[in-house]
Amino acid sequence: MKNKRNQGFTLIELMTVATIISMLFAIAVPNFLNALIRAKVARSLAEQEILAWALEMYFVDRDAYPVNREPGKSLPGDLNRLSTPVPYVSSIPEDVFLYPANRERHEFVESERSGNMTYFYLNFIQATGQRAALPPYGRHGSANYVVYGLGPSFKTGYDPMIPDNFISYTPSNGTSSDGVLTTFGP
Repeated sequence: MKNKRNQGFTLIELMTVATIISMLFAIAVPNFLNALIRAKVARSLAEQEILAWALEMYFVDRDAYPVNREPGKSLPGDLNRLSTPVPYVSSIPEDVFLYPANRERHEFVESERSGNMTYFYLNFIQATGQRAALPPYGRHGSANYVVYGLGPSFKTGYDPMIPDNFISYTPSNGTSSDGVLTTFGP
């Protein structure tokens, strides 16, 4: 007589494997989502650096930084002089944190960003007549201009002319930091 052994797994074995897979999944998914945010942050800072280089090339050619249409305020189109008539950049990039996923794009851009789909730019020399000499601006506490974007928190209340409300984005605050992403001119 043959000894027939049941082929297959026991319930305990299946539950153990399911538990291990769900634990790995619980670890992997948040890390993947954080990686997406970190990639957007890196892209945003890189695009701001490109705009800063374009602003410096503009300064070399004209001995002045582009002026804001309204002193002390960043408005849509303030960076357009970097792409026309002399193209310091081929096009002005859109802010990668243009609008949060839970909001309708057009409504958010119009109501919260005053129609600005690109990064914000503010010329401190035009607004105040001097370099901004307030920490944390610039390498040594001063800057000619700032290029900034919303960052992962989508906070729109940042005003570079009021340093008390300045919170710089930092990954050590977590990927949902309240700060804005900034690049300051020399």
